[in-house]
Amino acid sequence: MPVYAIVFGGLLTALGAVAYFDPDLLAGGKPNQISAASPAFIGLPIALCGLLSLKSPGARKHAMHAAAVLALLGVVGGFVPVILRKFDTGQTAVQVGLGMTLLSAIFLGLCVNSFIQARKARARAANPTA
Repeated sequence: MPVYAIVFGGLLTALGAVAYFDPDLLAGGKPNQISAASPAFIGLPIALCGLLSLKSPGARKHAMHAAAVLALLGVVGGFVPVILRKFDTGQTAVQVGLGMTLLSAIFLGLCVNSFIQARKARARAANPTA
């Protein structure tokens, strides 16, 4: 999961950077709008959680849970501009919001699956005869 955290964090950060510095690549708009960089505000901490869990295996459980919480915030936070702008995909904010929601939801799903698999593995290790 740490590698997934770094990859998805990087993708979210790249999405935020594109929206902030060159929104014309999407639907256009004014550059340097701080709200356009919101995917990076979620992506950077997720990537840092991945790096932390690689660097310190003892902190992996806590770092990955923090990354999952950030991903949940990314799902909800990314969907807000989509709803506020009535799903008008011709707007940069909606495109960025959908991208942030999609990337965060995929990563969150991977996290939940990993947590379930880890719990099952711990249960098997505690009771090998079952």
